[in-house]
Amino acid sequence: MEKIDAEEGAKRIASFRAQRLNGDFCFKFQLEHKPKKSSRTIRYNGVMFGSWNERGPVSRFQLYPEPVKRGQLVEVSPIDLIVQNGISPEVWMRHGPAEPFARIEDGALFEPIFDGVIYTPFDLQMPFIYWDDYIYKGPANILSRIGQRFLMKPPEGSLSARHGISGVQIALDDMYYGLLGVKVFGVDGEPRSEFKLRSFQKVQGQYIVKEIVLSEIDAGKVQGSTGFKVKEASVGLIFDAAVFNPECDMDVPAISAALFDVL
Repeated sequence: MEKIDAEEGAKRIASFRAQRLNGDFCFKFQLEHKPKKSSRTIRYNGVMFGSWNERGPVSRFQLYPEPVKRGQLVEVSPIDLIVQNGISPEVWMRHGPAEPFARIEDGALFEPIFDGVIYTPFDLQMPFIYWDDYIYKGPANILSRIGQRFLMKPPEGSLSARHGISGVQIALDDMYYGLLGVKVFGVDGEPRSEFKLRSFQKVQGQYIVKEIVLSEIDAGKVQGSTGFKVKEASVGLIFDAAVFNPECDMDVPAISAALFDVL
């Protein structure tokens, strides 16, 4: 494991920020939640539509807040989220197709999307990727790969800083510059959550993330976790930009089952 200099570090961060798939994509996934002090896993279904615009990556999620029963969706309206990543990230949410999208702000960005999972709008925004101030922390062995670590520092007075985040460590793959892991630190310098890439897979000629796990940490111990596992994927698609505009009343696109690979 070799250290890199400041110039190389800046190059790799810039390369990571610019990474994207060829075309738009759709993932059908499950959230697998393991509560604190419990061996049971509670599963929820969801669909993710992804694209890019002039501001950066943009996604739309449909999340079903009822546990999976016998592999079938419960007949409830999904929670709809539109997530704009980039230098000025934003998140909008609605709880049914008849509702307008509402922008999520302030402390609500750090609250779970719904009861039963750990993921918050902040975890989906990942604003720390674009923070300018960072410290290179050196290489480490992460999930059997070499990762170069950077401690990203929140801007002074930012919403993240006001909500007790002192820094976020990201680890970039030493060969492909992709994200291997994220660790969020509180004001006491102790980790309060950790995100790990578990696996990736080649789909229709492109590599995608197949499984990631987000864990809550307190006093150095995991207090519960929620995994994101892609079950079916389709890439190289083309979506109307209005799908990701909260002011447009456009439904998600219908995609033929024949265009998906089962993972």
